[in-house]
Amino acid sequence: MPVTITEADLARILRNVSEPEVTNREAKRAQLRELSQTRTNKWPNTLEAMRRKKENWKKDKEDREEDERRKVDMEEARLQIEARTRQIERANRLLYEQTDKMKTLRSKELLNDVLADREFQLAEKAALAAMDKRVEDQWIALERTQLADADAKKAADEARRHAQSLALAAIQKTQLDEYKTNFIATLREEKRDGERIKAKAEQDNRDEDEAEAARKRKSKQASEDTRLANERLKALRAREKELEYQEDLKREEDAQKKEARVAKREALQRQKEERKTAQKMRMIDLATANLLKVEQKSEARLENQKKEVRLKEDTELKHRADRRAAQKRAIDHSRAHQLSEKARAKEEERAAAKEQMMQWAEYNRSVEQALVHEENERRLDNMKLAALQQTQAHAKRSLDMEERAAQILAEETIKISQSTEQELYTQYASQVLAAAEARGVKNTFPLKQAMKAKNIDLLPAGGFRI
Repeated sequence: MPVTITEADLARILRNVSEPEVTNREAKRAQLRELSQTRTNKWPNTLEAMRRKKENWKKDKEDREEDERRKVDMEEARLQIEARTRQIERANRLLYEQTDKMKTLRSKELLNDVLADREFQLAEKAALAAMDKRVEDQWIALERTQLADADAKKAADEARRHAQSLALAAIQKTQLDEYKTNFIATLREEKRDGERIKAKAEQDNRDEDEAEAARKRKSKQASEDTRLANERLKALRAREKELEYQEDLKREEDAQKKEARVAKREALQRQKEERKTAQKMRMIDLATANLLKVEQKSEARLENQKKEVRLKEDTELKHRADRRAAQKRAIDHSRAHQLSEKARAKEEERAAAKEQMMQWAEYNRSVEQALVHEENERRLDNMKLAALQQTQAHAKRSLDMEERAAQILAEETIKISQSTEQELYTQYASQVLAAAEARGVKNTFPLKQAMKAKNIDLLPAGGFRI
């Protein structure tokens, strides 16, 4: 159903949905706002700038780190390229150094250096010999001077020693006279000492005699004292023997009293034993009577047990007979069952053998068919193999032709490289020769011979040198 609106409503709706009109004042305000924002965006200390800086610092940091990583990667790539270039150059140089020509050149260069060193050594040896001769002459002159000085010194020493010997002889004579005088005085003093010692010895002998007499007197007095002591000891021993005799009498009396007591004790002991024996006999009689009663009871009990055993044996025999009869019946039944089972097993065995024969016949037919099929497949495989071998032969001929062409190309390339290598070798050898001549090496013949060296190509046995 259509809706009808008034013109005023339509105008109002249009005003609401249309863009508002921009007045001059609003346009000026917008322009001033843009200028203000443009100016404030350049200020670093405003809240907005600090907020943007805080938001963008991580991105800026990542950008800086990425730039640094790019620079490092570029530098690393450059270094790797340089290192790879150096390695390649070094490898090429090492390979070139391993060639026969370079080895020959190095050996000749070494020979040239050895010859130069040898010449230097010979010159040095001659110079050393001349120096040694000069030193030897100087030493000879010095030794002659020293010998003359030594002779003069020796003569002066001999004169001095002669004078010293004369003075020493005079001193020794004086000392000998003094020694004689002192020796005579010493002998006289020793004589006086001997006389004094003799007098002292005589006095000592007299003193010893007096001491010996005093000792003898003391010994005699001691002997007398010993005799008196022995007499007193004998009297004392007599008194002790008397006392011992009295004690022996007393001991004998005590022994007799002791024997009487022992006899009395033994009599009492015998009486006690007799009473104990009588009591034991009474106890034995009582035990014998009790034992007889017990034996009688045991015999009655044994008789009853015998009866019970006989009854049990009879019952057991009856049970055994019953069991044997039952076992016989079971055995007969089992035997009949076994015979029937045996007959059934034979019948089943005949049927199984017949079925197995049929299966083997079927198996033989299938084996024959498989052999025929296998023979057909083998023939087909042989045909395929022959075709494959023919294809491989064509491919091998093509491959041989390609290898021959590649070999010819390689030989041409080798010849070109050899000519280039010869030029390089000649240039390098010339530099080595010039360097040797610049060092002042006289004998450069080995280097010149090395420059004239040719390539030595080894061929198989029977080949020729190019």
